[in-house]
Amino acid sequence: MQISAVSSTSYEYTVLLELLKKGHLEPEKKIGEGILAFQVRYHPQWKSRCFFLVRNDETVDDFSFRKCVDHILPLPENMQIKSDVNKALGGGGRGHGGRGGGGRGSGHGRGRGRGGRGGGAGQETEVLSLF
Repeated sequence: MQISAVSSTSYEYTVLLELLKKGHLEPEKKIGEGILAFQVRYHPQWKSRCFFLVRNDETVDDFSFRKCVDHILPLPENMQIKSDVNKALGGGGRGHGGRGGGGRGSGHGRGRGRGGRGGGAGQETEVLSLF
């Protein structure tokens, strides 16, 4: 598997590191002894592309860009999705969709991002560019 990453010399690296420091609930635990690079990879659990970090000791961990941003700058209450509203609309639990199609794999929705490729072993990691 070829790995492309945002290295520690780039502006994007600095932005993501600051985002983790200020927005993650446990930044010291997530960052560890330091971060070598950031990557976008296919996440086998969530079945989508996600942000990952590679620590200096070469361990890899995922993190939620969105949760970090939400922690720093939460959406106004009238823009937040309420879990009880979601349940009322049929989206009560994971994997049930909410559009009446039985969740993932029913042929509805936006697909898997650019190109519609599946993921997993052997898939190249995308070079991250935020700007």
